[in-house]
Amino acid sequence: MLKRATLVGETTHGAAHAGFWYRIDDHFGIAIPETKPINPFSNADWEGTGVEPDVKANAANALKAAKKLAAARSRKN
Repeated sequence: MLKRATLVGETTHGAAHAGFWYRIDDHFGIAIPETKPINPFSNADWEGTGVEPDVKANAANALKAAKKLAAARSRKN
């Protein structure tokens, strides 16, 4: 959001709310979210939606794409 980094790859899965698994008995348990990170600039989080990359690339090619982008930006500067 602040453009301090360039994200390269796929959209994340959107699991933002960390929690804990509580055992109820031998057969049942419950997962309770205990944290909810909020971005102070958007007043939102990424639970269920994920984080969208700046440069889309599939996971297998993300490192190669990031290196290519870094090299191009390095030559530009």
